[in-house]
Amino acid sequence: MKKLLLFMAHPTNDMDEDLTVLGQLGLMHISPFQPAKDESIERILKRIEELEKGISILEEYEGIESSVALEVTNYSTEKRGEIALLEDVLNTHNANVELNKQISELSKAQQWYNSWGSISLNDIKSITDKGVYLKLYEVPAKDVKSIAEQHTVKVVGQSAGAVQVVLISEDKEVSLNYHQIELPVISQQEVEEALSDKNAALAKGKQRLCQLSEQKALLVEALDERNRRLEIRTVQYGGIAFHDKVRCWEGYVPEDKVSNITEAADENAWGYVVREPRPDEYDLVPTLLKNPGWTHKIKPVMGFMGLVPGYDEIDVSKIFLIFFTFFTGILVGDAGYGLIFLVLTLLAHWKTGFVKKIEFGLFYTLSVSVMIWGVLTGTYFGAETIANIPFLKQLQVQQLASFGGDNLRIQQFMFIIGAVHLTIGHLQKGLKYINTVIPIAQLGWVSIVWGLYFLVNDMVLGIDGPSYMQWLFIGGAVLVTFFSSPGQPLFKGMLSSLGNLPLNVINGFSDVISYIRLYAVGLSTVLMASSFNDMAIGEGITTVASGVGAVLVLVLGHALNMTLAAMAVLVHGVRLNMLEYAGHASVEFSGSDYNPFKLKNK
Repeated sequence: MKKLLLFMAHPTNDMDEDLTVLGQLGLMHISPFQPAKDESIERILKRIEELEKGISILEEYEGIESSVALEVTNYSTEKRGEIALLEDVLNTHNANVELNKQISELSKAQQWYNSWGSISLNDIKSITDKGVYLKLYEVPAKDVKSIAEQHTVKVVGQSAGAVQVVLISEDKEVSLNYHQIELPVISQQEVEEALSDKNAALAKGKQRLCQLSEQKALLVEALDERNRRLEIRTVQYGGIAFHDKVRCWEGYVPEDKVSNITEAADENAWGYVVREPRPDEYDLVPTLLKNPGWTHKIKPVMGFMGLVPGYDEIDVSKIFLIFFTFFTGILVGDAGYGLIFLVLTLLAHWKTGFVKKIEFGLFYTLSVSVMIWGVLTGTYFGAETIANIPFLKQLQVQQLASFGGDNLRIQQFMFIIGAVHLTIGHLQKGLKYINTVIPIAQLGWVSIVWGLYFLVNDMVLGIDGPSYMQWLFIGGAVLVTFFSSPGQPLFKGMLSSLGNLPLNVINGFSDVISYIRLYAVGLSTVLMASSFNDMAIGEGITTVASGVGAVLVLVLGHALNMTLAAMAVLVHGVRLNMLEYAGHASVEFSGSDYNPFKLKNK
């Protein structure tokens, strides 16, 4: 990456043309000097919000045939037609919302009349004017008799388990100790007429939106244009203006693309300064990874975890993908599960029309890895009976077999994987500094890692280490002590390396041991599958009920086991790459993605 300072004239004027050229180049990762603030940005944001709402409204009516042909303007032929269309959509929608509220209130009044009958509000008012007051209540049936003994009441019906009564009194203050039912404010005839009118208006509004939905593309195009303007304004006001004559931006450009920027700058009379980022600026430099296509499959995992190597760190994508795929196979380790994952991925891919997406490539790869490890270990839904089928048994590696294998050798194999994984990390770090003495120190660490491997075998598995094991530690320690700090005076560097060595060796020991989790989790997956099989069919299936129960146990049990295995992949498969391996490769994932200012061509 090269650091770029870019200058453009007339910062107070509309910079759309110049910034559009820059955005269409799509090469400059801009680091804003300040938050972008301006009234124009607020206006654009408000318009974007309105356009998104208008599009969302039309999408609800898209594809619905209009039963009535209304006179609707063709807004694509009008000046600022997208704004007129948007206003029409929003006004019609708001009117429909208000009509729905009114219909809801009228429906409540209609339900009241359906419950209490065709009561004339004029008659009730006439009675009230003569000094007789009528009040409506709903009371429990058991209380009606006692109320009738104290007041003049008349039962007029029943509703929802309660008795409808009318209290008749010449005293306006008299009431019952129950919830009083209020009278509607309009008559039944007015309710029916209003409902008819409102429903007709609502239907017309919906028909209008159905026809307007045919012009949705106009709003989509307008939204794209407003988003483009927003990006331009955000970049414009994120830069610094000098004396209202020049505006400046700071950013980064890939080294092999600098000429594209400078040529455009010369053509458009922009000023620029290009230089190498200083070491103290490395934390700000975005990371642009250039890898073979096959490594892109790991991007969804690294993106999900937010893992981006720093600008000055090693690109671990290739090793991450290879070992993550391998770890997934071991952690799940069941060929039957792998086949199910493969079929589910294929179905999901088929539903999308086999669209080319990195995620599907990743899931296909992981599913095949699980199937291969399951075949090598003879694991098929945790069933030993299937594993013993002659054809399948010939495909097993007997020492790794889940049933009848050598558990000691399997654990040792996991430690070998760990030692190899960590060794690769140190070798990558050494290659990064190939023109210094640091690669010699990394060879020392490789020696220590393999010494730790033999030590772990001895302490955990009881396998005696070779006679030269101690020399791996001694030789490694000497190399690390002398060559780990090339930038410091010899004696000071040696003291620093020696001071850190014991703790680093202890951490390395725990890192090698950490790979036993592959064996433990893989074994637990097999044992759980086998347990569910025993629960379902261990004593045989003798009745229909036991058959149904067995199917439920098998389906639910294995579904749960597959879910837990998938979670284990995210926890353990990622962890061994992100912590153990990355730690030995000195990768802290402190970087940020290269995200250039990029606009589509108009």
